[in-house]
Amino acid sequence: MTPPGQWSSEASIWQLVESCGYSADFEAWRGLTRGSRTGVLDLGSGIGRVAHDLARTGTRALGVDHDEGIVADFNRLSPDPSTRAVTGDATDPGRPGGRFDRIIAPQQLLQIVGGRSRRQALIAATARRLTPGGTAGFAFSEEMPVVSSEPMLLPDLREIESWIYSSRPNRLEAGPDSVTVHRLRQRVSPSGDLTQSSDRITLDRLSRPEVTAELAEEGLEVSGWIEVPATELHVASLIAVARGL
Repeated sequence: MTPPGQWSSEASIWQLVESCGYSADFEAWRGLTRGSRTGVLDLGSGIGRVAHDLARTGTRALGVDHDEGIVADFNRLSPDPSTRAVTGDATDPGRPGGRFDRIIAPQQLLQIVGGRSRRQALIAATARRLTPGGTAGFAFSEEMPVVSSEPMLLPDLREIESWIYSSRPNRLEAGPDSVTVHRLRQRVSPSGDLTQSSDRITLDRLSRPEVTAELAEEGLEVSGWIEVPATELHVASLIAVARGL
C-alpha cells in the first residue's frame, strides 16, 4: 500500500494507530534515562514513541530500527534535531557504533525479537554497547493469556490526512511458549474506498526468573524492576533494570 502525504512507510502509520496512543510507560523511561551523559540508545525505536517523548523532556536519544521507511518517518517527526534514528539491527552491536550509558528496549522488544537465540543476541549486543556502570531497561509482559479467544474490542482509530485507519485485535492465539495477536486492519480513502488486510505478531512468554537468568548469561545483573500498571486498553508490563557485572 502507498502511504499518504509525507509518510515514507505504511508500517509507520500502523505503528501510529496501534501503539502511539500508549503513554503509561513514559514516566518510567524518563526516570530511567534522566541524567544520561552519552544520550539514550532506543532499540527497536519504531517511529519514536518513546524517544520523541524523551526529547520533549530534554533527554537526547538515538533510535535504531531495521525498517528504512520507519527510520525516515522517525526523523521527520522528531521534535528535536539531536534526536535521530538510524537503520540497523538491534542485535548487531556494530550498528550504530559507540557506547551508551542508557539503553532501552521498550514495548516488549524482548518478546517479539524472534525467539531465544535472537533474544540472547539482543541482550549480548546491549551488554557490549553499555558504558561501564551504564544502565539498560528491557520491557516485557508476564500477564499473557493462556486460552485462545476472539476478543470483542473497539478498534484503534486515527484520521491521517483525510484517510481513516482502523485496527482491531480479533484473535488471540495462545500457545505453551508464546501468544500470537491477530489484527484486522482497515483503511478508508478520502473517496470512501475500503482496503482491508490482516497482521499478526508473536510474543514469547517470559517471566522474571527467565529474564534475570538470560541477562546474567550475557553479563548483565538485574538491579531492580519497574512495574507499569495496566490501563483500560493495555496489560501491565515490567521493566527489568540491568547493569553490567
